[in-house]
Amino acid sequence: MIENLVEATSDQLLAEASSCKYQNYRYVTSTCVDNGDDTIDVYYHFDKDYQMKNIKITVKKGEEIPSISKIYFSAILVENEMKELFGLNITDIAIDYGGHMLLSDEELSSPMLRQQITIEQRGGKQE
Repeated sequence: MIENLVEATSDQLLAEASSCKYQNYRYVTSTCVDNGDDTIDVYYHFDKDYQMKNIKITVKKGEEIPSISKIYFSAILVENEMKELFGLNITDIAIDYGGHMLLSDEELSSPMLRQQITIEQRGGKQE
C-alpha cells in the first residue's frame, strides 16, 4: 500500500502535477508496473519536506499520456525511459529522444513489458 496516493486518469494528470507544483512539491521520479493484461500503472512521486505524495494513473497499452515535463522539466529523462522501456505513448515531452535515449534499433522494443510467449515459441512444450 502506497501512502498519500491519489488515483487519477490520464486526463487529470496535468492538473494533479500542476497542483503539486503550486504546493511546492518537487518531482522525484516515476515508476511503471505492467499489470500483465492490457494495462500499465504509472506512478508519479513527489516530495515536500520529506512527505511523499504519489499520483497513480492506469492506462491501456498504447493509450496517450500527456508529459508532465512542461510542469517539471526534470521529468524528461524518466518519461523518455518509460517510453522506451515500457512502450508508453507519452506525448509532448519537452525533449523527446524518439525511442533512442537508451536503446538502439537492434534491441528489443519495450523490453520491460511482460512478453506474451506462445507455445510455438517454447518449442511446442506447455509449461
